[in-house]
Amino acid sequence: MSALMVLQYAPVMRGFLVLLAAGIVFPLVGVFVLRLNLITLRFALMHSSLLGSAIALAAGFNPLLIGMLANTAVVLSIARLRTKTNQNVGFITTFFMVLTVGLAFAVIYRFNVSTNDSLQILWGNIYAMTPFDARMTAVYAACVVAFVVVLFPRLAAVLYDKDVATSIGINEPLVYTAIILMVGLTITFVMRLIGALLLDAILILPPLMAIAVAKSMRGTFILASVFGLTVAIGGFALAIFADLPASSGVTIFGALLFAGVHIITARHKRKKPFQEERNNAEISPNAAHGSDRFDVHGVRRGSE
Repeated sequence: MSALMVLQYAPVMRGFLVLLAAGIVFPLVGVFVLRLNLITLRFALMHSSLLGSAIALAAGFNPLLIGMLANTAVVLSIARLRTKTNQNVGFITTFFMVLTVGLAFAVIYRFNVSTNDSLQILWGNIYAMTPFDARMTAVYAACVVAFVVVLFPRLAAVLYDKDVATSIGINEPLVYTAIILMVGLTITFVMRLIGALLLDAILILPPLMAIAVAKSMRGTFILASVFGLTVAIGGFALAIFADLPASSGVTIFGALLFAGVHIITARHKRKKPFQEERNNAEISPNAAHGSDRFDVHGVRRGSE
C-alpha cells in the first residue's frame, strides 16, 4: 500500500487537516509566549491541562473539554491573583504548576487510569481526534486568527511594553488575561494533537525561527505561521514515509528545521560585519577629495 493511500482513511485525513490548522494558527500564540516570557506559565498550563485530561479519563468525559475547563480556571485564578496581589507572576504560576501536576498523577493513580490512556495524554495521537474534536479545533483556530488580526495594534503595544500600552489607553490587564487564556486553550489543543511532551514543536519552535528571521512584529506573526505550516506538513510526511508516530515525526522535523534556520541565520550574522567593513573600505577617498592619492600607510600624497 502506498504511503499516501493512508490519507483515504477518515481518521488519518482528519488528523492531517487538524494538524495543518494547528501548524498555521497555534504558532501565533507561541509568539505571545516568547515575547511576554510566559515559559513558566506554559508549564503550569501544561500541567493543569494534564490534570483536566486525567479527570476526564477517570470520569469518562471528553479530555479536550475538561482540559479546556481546567486551564480556564487556572488562567482566571492567575489573572485575579496578579491584579489583587503584589506577587510576581512567576511565583504564582510556579505554585499552580507544582500543584496541578501533583493532583494529575494522584488522579491517575487513585482512579486507575489505564497506561495507554495516560501515555496518550503525554504523547498525543492526531488519529484519535473525533469529528467533534476536529470541529472544536477549527472553530478555536478561527477565533485565534480573528483575535490577532482585529486586536493587532493593541497586542503589539502590549508586547512592546505594558507601561506604554497603559499610557495610550489600552486596558493592559484585560489584554494580558485574554492572551494567557488563549495560551492555555492552545496548549490544551496541542496536547490533544501531539501530547504534553512534544507540544513545543508546534507552539514554540516556529515562533523561535520567526523571531530569528523577521524584521518586524507583523513579520514575526506571518513567518511563525509559515514555519508552523512547514513543520506540520514536513513532520506528517516524515511520519508517514518513515512509519513513525505523527507526534514524533512533527517533533523531529521541527527540530531539524530549527537547527537549519539557526545555522543559516548564524552564518548571516557572522558575514554581515565583514560585509559592512568591506563596503566601508570600498568607499574611495577620491570621492571626497578629488583626485587625492594615498600611500600604503593611508597618508595623503596630494593631487596629481
